[in-house]
Amino acid sequence: MSLNAVIAVAEWESRLAVRGRLVVGTALTFTVVCVAATLLGLRSLSDLGLAGVGPGTAALINLAILFPPLMGIMLGANSLSSARERGLLPLMLVQPLSRLDHVAGVVIGLIGAVWLTIGFGFGASALLLAGVAGTADVAGLLAIVAAALGVGVVSVALGVAISALAGSRLQALGVSMGLWFLFAFAIDLVLAGVAAGVHLGPLGLFVGILLNPLESGRVLMVLASGGDALTLGPFGAYLNETVGTTWAALAVCASLAAWTGFSVLASWVAISRREP
Repeated sequence: MSLNAVIAVAEWESRLAVRGRLVVGTALTFTVVCVAATLLGLRSLSDLGLAGVGPGTAALINLAILFPPLMGIMLGANSLSSARERGLLPLMLVQPLSRLDHVAGVVIGLIGAVWLTIGFGFGASALLLAGVAGTADVAGLLAIVAAALGVGVVSVALGVAISALAGSRLQALGVSMGLWFLFAFAIDLVLAGVAAGVHLGPLGLFVGILLNPLESGRVLMVLASGGDALTLGPFGAYLNETVGTTWAALAVCASLAAWTGFSVLASWVAISRREP
C-alpha cells in the first residue's frame, strides 16, 4: 500500500464530497437539529431546577445515530458507482496505484466529510452545554463524540462496499437507504417483537446488537457517556452482571471494527474483480 497514493485519493474524494449538496445540507440540518435538541434539554433542566447535561446528551446520542450514518452510507454508495457511470473510475484505476490504495483513499476521504458534519453539530451543542457542563461531564461528552465518529467510519465503509458491489448508482443508493432503515429501525422492531416469543434472552439481544452497527454505536455512546449499564434497562443489568461495562464496550468496539474491516475487504475484492 502506498501512503502517498491513499492520501491523494482521499483528498480528491474529500473535496468532491464537501462541494456536494448532500454534505452541506446534512451538516446544516444536523447542526440546527442538535442545537434545537440541546436547547430543549437545557430548558427542561431549568424548569425542573436541575443541573447537568443529561437530557442534552441523550438527544445528541439519538441524533448522532441517525443523521451522520445516513449521510455516510449514501456518500459511500454514490462514490464508486457514480465514478463508474461517468467513466472516471477506469481512468483512476489505470494510474499507478493499487485497488486497495484506491478503496482506502475513497473511504478515508469520505470519512473526513462525515466527521466534518459531526464536528459542526456537536461543536455547536458543546458551546451551548459549556455553561452547565461540569468537569465530570467533559470526558463523557468527548467519549460520545468519539463513538459517533466511529459509527461514521462504519457507515462510510458500508456505503463504499455497496457501491463496489452494485450494478448502478441508482441501485447502490436504493440498497444503502434500505440498509440504513434496516439498521436504524427495522432490526430493533423485530428484536422487540420476537425476543419474548422465541425466548431470545439478554444474550441473544446482545448478539443482535453486535450484528447491528448503528445499535452498537448507540450502546457504545450510552456506556461512553459515563452512565452505568443499568441505564439500558434489563439488558443493561444483564451486561452489568455478566461481562461488565468495560468488556461490553470493548465487544461493541470490536463489532464496529469488524464491520469496517469486512466492508473495506468486500470493496477491494469487488473492485478488483469488476474493473480492468
